[in-house]
Amino acid sequence: MQLIKKVKPNIIFHGVLVFIALSFLLTYLIDIVNLFGIKEQMIQNLEVPYFWHHWFTTPVEIPLQWILLALTGLFFMLTAGIAYERKDRHTFYFLTLLSIGLLLMLIEDAGDVRHAYRRALGRILVGETSYGYFGTIFELFYFAFIAAIMVYALWRYKDVYWKYIDAKKYLLIGYIFYALGVSASFTGNVSRVLIGFNVYEAMGGYVLKSFFIRDEITKLAYEVASENSRVDYNFMNYAVEESLELIGAGALLVAGIYFFNAYKIKVSK
Repeated sequence: MQLIKKVKPNIIFHGVLVFIALSFLLTYLIDIVNLFGIKEQMIQNLEVPYFWHHWFTTPVEIPLQWILLALTGLFFMLTAGIAYERKDRHTFYFLTLLSIGLLLMLIEDAGDVRHAYRRALGRILVGETSYGYFGTIFELFYFAFIAAIMVYALWRYKDVYWKYIDAKKYLLIGYIFYALGVSASFTGNVSRVLIGFNVYEAMGGYVLKSFFIRDEITKLAYEVASENSRVDYNFMNYAVEESLELIGAGALLVAGIYFFNAYKIKVSK
């Protein structure tokens, strides 16, 4: 913990931003420019010959996002333990709610449980075998349940964190980026049911066709990928959504460390 005190926690957030920027730079160099002929090798050896398709799931989501969420939960729980020992129930309840919300977020990211329950319940209750009205309603309530825990904690216990400027700033940044990621995910799925076409697929297809197809090699890469995967949808789902969530996870971890350091010093005085 002494090392954490010497290094400013916001370096983690800046590191995440640099990592995301480098990830998109590599995407440009490999998937568009065809640096060192890597694209030809990917077409020959991969069913989905896109760098971003693999990179933004491993390592961006797995394991980086999981690690950041787990560490954030750890710092919140450590601080909650300090608050409990000090009999500061207000802070303890705030951090416990955040920890529960983060645990649910981590379980969702790691296990995609909403998809499993949506498919199972949809088949059993309404005979829905693909994403339809039941799936839309289910996901709405699922996301709303997790969001309610996180937003209630932020609103109900505002006085706990508001005086800690750095923790407050990164906590709000984390909320905003996760909200963007989750909202985009839900909108991408629900649009097909409500308006007849998938917004994710439309946006992803526009980006890929406009910027990624530059010659015969990149055209072939798109055709091969489209045969083996929902590549238009996945560009938004992987490259865009996972980037937003990783930035959010990095901000929440920084908030957790700032709050831990500030609260521990306050308690020690």
